[in-house]
Amino acid sequence: MEECLKSLALEIGDATAHPFRVDLVPLHGGKPPMYAVVILSAAKEPLRQKLTQILSRGFSLGVSSFMLTGNEAVILVKRHRQQ
Repeated sequence: MEECLKSLALEIGDATAHPFRVDLVPLHGGKPPMYAVVILSAAKEPLRQKLTQILSRGFSLGVSSFMLTGNEAVILVKRHRQQ
């Protein structure tokens, strides 16, 4: 997941070595895990805009951390593989 997000950062011209931190959050009851994502890059707003465009959901202005669902993670992985 981190590599998918890093390639997204490179697309917008952000060459930060580690633009995101991603932690897997297991859920109980047979539900797929979620991913806790922290934007470490200084270019937070362009990254939020790109994620909004790809995932079709908004991110609040100033947000530097958020949760990704399993379905959103699949969207990002598929997009990464197509490139």
